[in-house]
Amino acid sequence: MHEDNIANLREEALRLIQLELASLEKMTQAPGLLSASADSQQTFDQVSADAAIKVLQGEAAKLEKLDMVLAVVGTMKAGKSTTINAIVGTEVLPNRNTPMTAIPTLIRHVPGQKDPVLRLTHRGPLDALCR
Repeated sequence: MHEDNIANLREEALRLIQLELASLEKMTQAPGLLSASADSQQTFDQVSADAAIKVLQGEAAKLEKLDMVLAVVGTMKAGKSTTINAIVGTEVLPNRNTPMTAIPTLIRHVPGQKDPVLRLTHRGPLDALCR
């Protein structure tokens, strides 16, 4: 059931992105419609329209792969880890009576991967603490 909802939402978002891309591309190809730089009073110039097209193409690629970022922010012990575990459907983050995830944490879904992998990108503070 929820797979159908996700597929429908993805298809609609892709449709809307394609419409916007088509409009922007027509606008950039129309001679004399856009100025070359941002010095004019136009909302879009050639540079900003090209940048918007690249952003929309990137968003469409993310939608195709169902790649998204969801930020979960809140005070300590507000239930962020519990909420993320509920969204994911398994306990990937610890949730106890004491604070457990005091650093920003990125969780990434990798198709086909069953077990979670912990990667520490900034190990300096942790190494110093262990010493």
